[in-house]
Amino acid sequence: MTTRTRHGVIPAIAAALWAAAGATALACPVCFRIEEGPVADGVRTAVLVLIGVTVGVLTGFAVFIARFVRRAAAEAESR
Repeated sequence: MTTRTRHGVIPAIAAALWAAAGATALACPVCFRIEEGPVADGVRTAVLVLIGVTVGVLTGFAVFIARFVRRAAAEAESR
């Protein structure tokens, strides 16, 4: 599979899985049977922020590793 194809297939699979998952699969345990109010809103916001930070850090690691592998492959070709 080429890189261009892989870049299109992976997001498509992720979007299909996200759309197919029910509301129960997408909700965190904190969100079940909780009374509506400022505390519940704060908990939901905190969960979203933590997920965003985690995704950002993991994306940074993935980019670093991908660049490291590309540079190593380019250096191996030049030898």
